[in-house]
Amino acid sequence: MSIAVGLTQSIIGASATIFAYLLYHNFLDVQAMLNVPSKDVVLFMLVLLVFGLLSIISGIFLLNEK
Repeated sequence: MSIAVGLTQSIIGASATIFAYLLYHNFLDVQAMLNVPSKDVVLFMLVLLVFGLLSIISGIFLLNEK
């Protein structure tokens, strides 16, 4: 069970990190679609990166649990 949860958590963390990159670089005009003010982009990117990295680390620990 921990393998499935760890894998899912790692995938969610990687998705959040990728979305932070897309939001920051405004790829496919994501900022306009989500109506994000340009002054708040760095804050949202930081929150998404922290969430993503913590999720990836937690998922890896769950995958390595025996």
